[in-house]
Amino acid sequence: MSVLRRETLISALEHTYGSKGLTRGDVLDLCDFLLDFFGYEDYVLDNVLSPPERDAFYDLEENGILKTQAEEITLNKGKMWRVNQWVFRRNKILAFSKFPVETSSLEKDYEEIFKELERQELI
Repeated sequence: MSVLRRETLISALEHTYGSKGLTRGDVLDLCDFLLDFFGYEDYVLDNVLSPPERDAFYDLEENGILKTQAEEITLNKGKMWRVNQWVFRRNKILAFSKFPVETSSLEKDYEEIFKELERQELI
């Protein structure tokens, strides 16, 4: 399986969170936050997360970016050990990345204001 590209993840996050008002800079920060944990892997062990990080992962799960899975392993003494993992939902991320990003009308208004200011400065 190929590595999930940063650009693909950014597009998916813009689709899911950008439409809810998250700025491009915040989307980039969220992408970097995720990639810091995942790196080149598709999963992260749950026990490496702090409570605030886990809360962020639960929010990403609600928005279709991540999912949880558990694996039970039998130890040498017969005791069961459960390993909880967070996994990228590649199919959803790829689907979200192909949708056009919708910007709010307020954001469009601000873009127009800044474009107008840039035009005035060039004159």
